[in-house]
Amino acid sequence: MKKIFKAPEEIPLQSEFKTIFLAGSIEMDKAIDWQKHCEELLKDKFIIFNPRRSQWDSSWSQTIENDNFKKQVDWELNALEKADIIIMYFAKDTMSPISLLEFGLYAQSNKMKVVVEENFWRKGNIDIVCNRYSIEQFKTLEELIQNLLK
Repeated sequence: MKKIFKAPEEIPLQSEFKTIFLAGSIEMDKAIDWQKHCEELLKDKFIIFNPRRSQWDSSWSQTIENDNFKKQVDWELNALEKADIIIMYFAKDTMSPISLLEFGLYAQSNKMKVVVEENFWRKGNIDIVCNRYSIEQFKTLEELIQNLLK
């Protein structure tokens, strides 16, 4: 059975495994490919939804009229809704505006686990929202992954 789904691949309706959406910093040349690391460590126990496309074209206009862009955003929204768990990772040298949007959308979902690196420009806001809505926070991605593998 296929365990890793990347945008814009069709997402399974049901699975005997729990599902994880890898949300967070993707900004090219600023964020490491932390999603690949998660895939390697979690694929035996979970179905992974990874929004980091193999074929991304940064020249695509980010408008609803652009079919490729619209498919990407729709895929992400569908995967976020279907996921049992959302890993939210904020890398320190990024702005991550879409991740902040998704964080707000799912703050009260009871399915988020968050890592926000020291010096992320809005760490204080994220810490306060996590505290307010009892969102599990971890100091490192490794700590979060170990928590999931227990």
